[in-house]
Order: sequence, then C-alpha cells, then structure tokens
Amino acid sequence: MPKKKKIKLTKSQKQLIEFSILGLISFLSFFFWNSYIIYPIKIFVVLSHEISHGLATIFTGGKLQSIILTPDLGGASYTVGGNKFIIASAGYLGSLMFGSALFISGYNTTVRKVVSIFIAVILILFAANFIDTVLGRVISVLFALIFIILPFYTKEIVNAYFFKIFGLISTFYVVIDIKEDLFSDIYRPSDAQFISEITSIPVMYWSIFWFLVSISVIVLLLRWGIKKGI
Repeated sequence: MPKKKKIKLTKSQKQLIEFSILGLISFLSFFFWNSYIIYPIKIFVVLSHEISHGLATIFTGGKLQSIILTPDLGGASYTVGGNKFIIASAGYLGSLMFGSALFISGYNTTVRKVVSIFIAVILILFAANFIDTVLGRVISVLFALIFIILPFYTKEIVNAYFFKIFGLISTFYVVIDIKEDLFSDIYRPSDAQFISEITSIPVMYWSIFWFLVSISVIVLLLRWGIKKGI
C-alpha cells in the first residue's frame, strides 16, 4: 500500500492561511462582541487590567489593599501610596502586555508554557491575597487552571490557537474600552480621567494617546503573526 504524501506548504501559503485565520478571528470577535462567547475573555481582560494596577502599586512602593471584580465587567483597585501616574497608566499598558504575551506565545511552545505558568502564578497569588470578591477569586482560579492545563495536556494546534485567539481579542477589548471613553457622552471614571487629574492634561488627549497606542499594538501583532505563519 503506497504511503500518503504529506502536503508541504510554502511560506507564502502559510502566511495566507494565517492571514485568513486572524482575519476571521477579528471579524467574528466583533460580530459576537456582546455575546456570552466573548464574555469570558472580556472579564479576564478586566481582571488583568486591575492586576496591572496592583503590580504597578507594589513595584512603585505603594500598598495594594484589594481588588474587586463585578459581573457587569466592572473592576477597581484600592491602593495607598506608590507612583500615581505609573499606577494609573498601568491598566491600559498591562492589559495590552497580557494580550500581546498570550498572542505571541501562540507561535512558540516553550514561550507558551513559560507565559502560561507565569500568568497562572500571578492569578493564584492575587486571588489568595488581594482579590476581594467571590467572582474575582473564582475567575482567577479558573483561568489559572486553564493556563496550566492547556499548554501541557492538549494538542499543539489546539492550545496554540487558543492563545492566539485569546490574546488578540484581549487587545481588541482595550481598544473598544478606550473608544467608549472617547466617543461616549456618558461620564464614567476611567484611567484616562485619573491620568488627566494627575497631569492636568485634558482627558481627551490621554484617551487619544492610549487609543493610538492600542491600535498600533494590534497592527504590529497582526503583521508579526502573518509573517510568522503557522
């Protein structure tokens, strides 16, 4: 019985496939943005956002008292001391970094395992010491387990695309969150508001700045992912 020949794709074909997959992920994520399908990723981004504020507080010599997380995608970090500008800026930056790390790790098995363990440890530590709501603790432990199990106990292609999808949609959420600050007439406390109060620079400028940073990060990630191929 003749052996089946393996189909070998060229670099261009791989890049085309990756472009198609990432484009489809982007389209579907916006199409289902307000559905329960995307909700788990959105609540993880809120959690990572607040954890980033907490880490910035600790690293700048302040004290993190508690973090709360609510079902309506609300979150808050209660801090004392530390560098207020860095702490306020860390939410947007940290969310982008979490999302970017997850996306990039989708292309390398070793990096994926390191990133997943690192995030899982942070989630467990914060759940045990700082997160003050039952929902926050449950979400933290649940995602910690997911990040530990997937890279080590599922097929390569499954966990690779899980990390790519999770990371990409996480960065989308940051952009959409900032967009609501920019174009909504409804006032709501935001990191841009806090940074504006600290620096005396109008909130609109800070919102535009972080919006452009977020868009730039997404474009760079997509270009990098397409060039990397599968």
